[in-house]
Formats: sequence, structure tokens, C-alpha cells
Amino acid sequence: MPDRDADALATLGIDLDAVRSAVEAGFGPGALDRPRRGRWWAGHIPFARSSKKALELALREAIRLGDRSIGTEHVLLGLLHPDTAASQVLDRHGMTLYGTRRAAERRRPRRAG
Repeated sequence: MPDRDADALATLGIDLDAVRSAVEAGFGPGALDRPRRGRWWAGHIPFARSSKKALELALREAIRLGDRSIGTEHVLLGLLHPDTAASQVLDRHGMTLYGTRRAAERRRPRRAG
């Protein structure tokens, strides 16, 4: 940033070092130094639509099972939904949504109540 710009911001009470520290704490070291490419920042890899769908389905599986976090079993169940391309590959290897759900439910600790 040119010195004139930095001086102008300083007169407004904006500490550029504090701004840089806050940005780097949230987005990683050098976040303000990275060149912008396209619609996303370098260093950030966007999710493909199918990946977002699989993660959304993983969230639904976690909710269905009454869990408070998404674990690997939920991600696997999300991938096994017919809406995903991965389900076709996994199905060819004998993994189905229904069978994997049953296996995941059998391995769960019993809840009191």
C-alpha cells in the first residue's frame, strides 16, 4: 500500500499492522499478499457442486442419527446416496447406503432412555 494511503488510514485511527494481524489470524499468514485469481483466493480450493452435495447429505445423516458432529461415518453415508457419483463406484464394490447405514447403527453405543 502506498505511504500516502497508509498515512490517510492512520489519521482515521486505523492501525494497518493490527488489520494485517487480524486478517492473518482469520485467513492465514500472507493472506493479504496473495494475488487474487478468478473468483477465489489463491490457496483456497473451492468445493465442487457434487462435493457440497455429499457434505450436505453427511450433515443430514448426522442429524438423522442424532449426532452433534459430522464424523467419517456420516461422510461415507453422504457419499453413498444415489445423488452422488461416488455411490456408483462404491456400489460396484458392494457398498450400499442401506447396508452401510445398518452397519453404522450396529456399531453405535446404545443410548440410555
